[in-house]
Amino acid sequence: MKTDQTIYLISNGDFRDSACVGCWPMQDATLKEVSKAFKKLGFKTEIMPKFDPKRKHGFLTKQCEGTAAFASIDPKAPVVVVLSCWAYSHHVSGPLQTHKGPILLLANFDGTWPGLVALLNHSATLDRLSVRHSRLWSDGFLKDPYFMQKLEEWTRTGKATHSTKHVSDSAGLKFSAGAKKFGEALAADILRQRRIMGQFDPGCMGMLNAVMDPAKLGAAGLPIEYLNQSDLVAEMDRVSDQEAQKHLDWLVKKGAWFDWGTNMYTQLVHGQVLAQMKMYSAAARIYKRFGLSALGIPYQCGLIRSVPASDLVEGMLNNADRPAVRDPESGAIVNAGKPIVHFNEGDIGAGIPQLLMNNIYELKGMPSETTLHDVRWGRTFEDKFVWVFLISGAAPPAHFGGWKKTSIYRQSPMYFPLGGGTCSGVSKPGVITWARAYEAYGDLCLECGTGNVIDLPADDLKDRLDRTTPVWPIANVHIPGYDRNELMATHMSNHITIGYGDILQELAVTAMKLGFKVRVAGDARKSLV
Repeated sequence: MKTDQTIYLISNGDFRDSACVGCWPMQDATLKEVSKAFKKLGFKTEIMPKFDPKRKHGFLTKQCEGTAAFASIDPKAPVVVVLSCWAYSHHVSGPLQTHKGPILLLANFDGTWPGLVALLNHSATLDRLSVRHSRLWSDGFLKDPYFMQKLEEWTRTGKATHSTKHVSDSAGLKFSAGAKKFGEALAADILRQRRIMGQFDPGCMGMLNAVMDPAKLGAAGLPIEYLNQSDLVAEMDRVSDQEAQKHLDWLVKKGAWFDWGTNMYTQLVHGQVLAQMKMYSAAARIYKRFGLSALGIPYQCGLIRSVPASDLVEGMLNNADRPAVRDPESGAIVNAGKPIVHFNEGDIGAGIPQLLMNNIYELKGMPSETTLHDVRWGRTFEDKFVWVFLISGAAPPAHFGGWKKTSIYRQSPMYFPLGGGTCSGVSKPGVITWARAYEAYGDLCLECGTGNVIDLPADDLKDRLDRTTPVWPIANVHIPGYDRNELMATHMSNHITIGYGDILQELAVTAMKLGFKVRVAGDARKSLV
């Protein structure tokens, strides 16, 4: 790039103006830091869109606003999507598909203001759409030597490159004879019997990395049953108050703690949870009706204006120990004594590893609960980089140690106006397998590894929750060889799937036999060389 070129800084944001107003001060501060960094390198910048005093923010909030902004930019100009909070990637991913200039996704690295989460979503979305781009992140900007080095590289070459030594293609790894036999048998069963993935209204929150080609998935034995959120609401209306109250009574008897209040606009009230119990029954009924193997509820953008949050529902579904739901047609209990695999936010890239891991755990006689989490943040603890994995829903109480260690809080009014409870707790220490399925440049892929959930001191745990979202479930995870710069350089989503127990080899072989390109990340790959 020439120093007389203007570099455009694009502020992409949430769909919800309330979130954009709350996040604008951090975005404004981040834009100033980025502008200073480019100025030090000799480049001038222009911020788009401009701050709107009526809306009280300067974010793009719709795809049409993104297309309008890019229509005014030279198609060959260098652009930087600056991310300091959660943002919907499809606001800019469409325009970026036809943009010819260098593209950089740049985020802060902060737990309270999760630009890093948005960066991982945007990057995986662009890879899904076959759009070449670069990533960069920082918690210090001008004070961060790595950031400045890579920013200078991008201005000089149009690319910011990062080491990928921490990932290995599974084709070059050695798996045990037992894992090969196991994976081949499971993959053969999946291809013969199929596993139908039920996905409600895909594309939630701009996460196009959560949507995959149904032709490719069907060929892998994982056909999609596309479902409509309105049908979920209709099914909820068919669940009686008595059935819903019975589920709630079950949770109370099991020892779940509810943060009850009386103000429905700011606190958790009985009516919200009763609606969630109806959603729980409705989801189980639909799972049975369509013969599904997994189910994903997106919630945002559609259900958010119709019913309380799905998060408590998701945690219940993913747990083996849960209230019984009878199929009204057959009278049979749906998936008695087993989880109903649920992938939060309708993210099929989480649903696939959750399903495969669930199948493997069950066949091996291990606890079969799985969940996805956001890769929310992380920092060093006792010489180890410990990630904060955090998600609004889907985490099963089994991961916390049971219902007695589970708390249900009202979701934030800013994001969840109709309320509803979370399913919160602290994940217990232990070995985990983690994974992510994704589609990139036309291929179905899966990345996986192992790690450990760490039991942190109370003060450190509290600080991590306070810096992120304290009413959401948390897992504090150390993945050897997959620290901040490694994960941020190559992880293919804002989401990561985890389950307890080491089933890495079986998972990798199963996915390979289904036709996925598999890579193993972190130090786990070293034992397979």
